[in-house]
Amino acid sequence: MRYRCPNSRRMTGSLAIGGALLIMIWPMVAAAATADGGRPDTQACLDCHEDRATSLTGGPHAVLQDGNLTDVACGSCHAGTAAHWEDDPEAYPRVNPAAENAEGTAAICIGCHQEPHVYSQAKTGPHAVAGTSCLDCHSVHGSQADHLLKAAQPELCYTCHEQVRGEIAQPYRHPVGENEFMQCSSCHLGSEGNPDVGSYRGLNTMCLKCHAEFQGPFPYEHQATVDYGTEGGGCVACHSPHGSVNPQLLKQPYEAPLFPACTQCHSVALHNNNSNHGNEWKGVSCTECHVDVHGSYTNKNFLSTALEAQGCFAAGCHSR
Repeated sequence: MRYRCPNSRRMTGSLAIGGALLIMIWPMVAAAATADGGRPDTQACLDCHEDRATSLTGGPHAVLQDGNLTDVACGSCHAGTAAHWEDDPEAYPRVNPAAENAEGTAAICIGCHQEPHVYSQAKTGPHAVAGTSCLDCHSVHGSQADHLLKAAQPELCYTCHEQVRGEIAQPYRHPVGENEFMQCSSCHLGSEGNPDVGSYRGLNTMCLKCHAEFQGPFPYEHQATVDYGTEGGGCVACHSPHGSVNPQLLKQPYEAPLFPACTQCHSVALHNNNSNHGNEWKGVSCTECHVDVHGSYTNKNFLSTALEAQGCFAAGCHSR
């Protein structure tokens, strides 16, 4: 006997889907669909789509557990009316997230998944801008990978970001994919403070999660290291985050006599052949004296306090 929803007369009409309207109304739809330990329409769905329940088994979207309905309902994702099973399925189709555009799919997901990553996907993140759907990366039915990904990282990400594969293969690199400690999502995933960290906005926030010794705040900041100025910048001003042929992931080599990692911004023609220095400083590394290049607590030029004993500050060239 076909199951009839006791509230079918109240559920006439169809749910309009699309864009901003769906983003606003879907949380209410999802909340109603998951009330009372699973909506009755879940059982009605399983009368015809039993195989779909099997594909959800063991995952976070399982609608059945030990033969009992869970708090997840089919209608949480596949909204529609009871006329779908009571009258004509083709005339009254249920929502299919896979048939929606990226914005519509994200609006459905955000009804339950309200963490910053999903908000970014639905609103302002780089994937949203590119029109990438949640289902381009995730498979709700049948995925056995973490977070219901279609494939494991970083191979999944490489399907769109092939150029990164080459960057990660550089001699000096972050160990992405080499162990469970670091994956693409270790950096490219929204946080409570910054939901759009998949882009370069607020990049330092992610770098400082692991490299906290460079966080500051410093009384004397190296402007190249801050990411809040109108000129941009931040860690990527000097470092290539995926990989580099240079140590410390530097974009430019740090080698004598020119030290291009520094001189690409700081052109000091007489610095290595100054009469006050003599020739003893020619070719000496910049960081031999400028030790706090990420920021200093003591000197506006990031100079070492050890230089004071050598009379450098007394000469008048290097003030505090």
